[in-house]
Amino acid sequence: MTDATPQTNAKVVCTLGPASDDRETIRALVDAGMRVARLNASHGSREDRRELAGRVRAVAENLGTPVATMVDLQGPEVRTAPLDDPITLAEGSDVRFVAGDDATPEEVGLSHAIDNADPGDRILLDDGRIAATVLRVDGEAVVARIDSGGDLGGRKGVNLPGVDLSLPVPTEDDREEIRLAVEEDADLVAASFVRDAEDVLSVAGVVEEFDGDVPVVAKLERAGAIEHLDAIVEAADGVMVARGDLGVEYPLEDVPLIQKRAIRRSQRAGVPVIVATEMLDSMAHARRPTRAEASDVANAILDGTDAVMLSAETAVGDHPVRVVETMRTIVAEVEGSEEYAEQRDRHVPGAEPTSTDSLARAARYLARDVGASAVVVASESGYTARKVAKYRPEAPVVATTPNDGVRRRLALSWGIRPAAVEHVSDAPSLIERSVEAALDAGVATSGDTVVVLSGMMSDLGTDTTNTLKIHVAAETLAAGTSTVSGRVTGPVFHTTGDLADAPEGAVLVLPRTFDEEFDGDLSRVGGIVAAERGLTGYAAIVARELDVPMVSGAELDAEAVPDGTRVTVDAERGVVYEGDVLSGASERSEDGAS
Repeated sequence: MTDATPQTNAKVVCTLGPASDDRETIRALVDAGMRVARLNASHGSREDRRELAGRVRAVAENLGTPVATMVDLQGPEVRTAPLDDPITLAEGSDVRFVAGDDATPEEVGLSHAIDNADPGDRILLDDGRIAATVLRVDGEAVVARIDSGGDLGGRKGVNLPGVDLSLPVPTEDDREEIRLAVEEDADLVAASFVRDAEDVLSVAGVVEEFDGDVPVVAKLERAGAIEHLDAIVEAADGVMVARGDLGVEYPLEDVPLIQKRAIRRSQRAGVPVIVATEMLDSMAHARRPTRAEASDVANAILDGTDAVMLSAETAVGDHPVRVVETMRTIVAEVEGSEEYAEQRDRHVPGAEPTSTDSLARAARYLARDVGASAVVVASESGYTARKVAKYRPEAPVVATTPNDGVRRRLALSWGIRPAAVEHVSDAPSLIERSVEAALDAGVATSGDTVVVLSGMMSDLGTDTTNTLKIHVAAETLAAGTSTVSGRVTGPVFHTTGDLADAPEGAVLVLPRTFDEEFDGDLSRVGGIVAAERGLTGYAAIVARELDVPMVSGAELDAEAVPDGTRVTVDAERGVVYEGDVLSGASERSEDGAS
């Protein structure tokens, strides 16, 4: 899949691992639809992640597709000791849990001590597949009885629902991962096991400490995080609903409702949200997902999530590219449904009391009402683009920015197709370049109407702040000054005055050296484009007498724009466009009326 291929609004996040960390597979994943590459700090070495981040960046740049890299911190997570082979914890047996690097059926080493537990507390291993109850605490060791046994592998997660283990956020290991993220110019950092907004801000503080500018995605995994959901959403740059640990912290029947609540509140705040964990888990080995998994992905899309995430399916699965293709197929099918359109329209949030919010919401409805092919957002920091995504417009959103890092980060947000635009010196040029990016992205064709929203560009001062306009998307051939107002489409006819061969409705193109009079049938003239600027010359007088549109001070090269080329003269704006812009607008108007 390339950027010219129709894309889904919801994005796909892929965890990279042994099955997917080579250059060829990364390229195939991007082609299949990966827009965020997750580097999991819970597995592999830091140096491996450093090299992988560079590899992802190189592949994405080669393809010309914005792909964000997200370093997912391990956080204050308790995991079992590394093991070469699984051990069996027998039901009814008593097991000691201690801090350590070894594990036997009698004593299991953990990455952190859990001596804050009390008798009666539950210990859940490997996402709850093995369960135990605390009997007593002996110093730093916890003795528990296995209630539900099974085979335990190395580095499996350990949860104690409702127990505060007093582990710091971020940990010392997390600090080093954040340093790596800053040094490698990663696009996102995911903060694991946050309990409240203060934990999120602590991670952001370490990013600043290392002179970085990396947005923080807060992972919702603990019961405490859900209790402080609103504050976390406000503090974070993104949210991840990590359903695996939530399903251990909460009864399973609560998790779907938590997911819906988190998505709704994140959208209301304009914060990107990711739904994660076991979305297509069976496809780690199977070639097709289960019907329940397909429904799970579909419901996340109907809920309005910005992105869906694959974990083991792409990190260690048998066919990671096929999984992404399957995920994207499900997403595309749902997004093309009436049910999806109804849900999207039903849950448009109200605007916050800011001008950017109000205009972003207005852009959604303006695009709908005028039948716009796209909403084009010129955004230096990405702030305005994310505000537009918050209101889930029906038309595709093309966000242009001169900042490569912002472009990659926007790859996470719902519906946004990030595009590069070079720095320009004035607002009109910025808008023209941004509209050209929409044409290049294939979401609009010459003559289409687009809605343009521009945020503030620091290099241009305040003249681009909060600009909302309807614009005709077309290739601009020349720009000059309006001499006689009006709009017309016709074939180009280069001349120094002789009209003998001029076609009907000709757009006369006059060189800078024109100083003659017209010789021939003036009724054939549909419009005039003069290289010489002026309002009182002979050509301007004729244009007024004939009442035909004229633009002066605009040059059209005869080789680049030969005779017979159809152009549109928009003398209201002083612009000459390639192609028949007017008939496209007429056709859309008629379609809208029918």
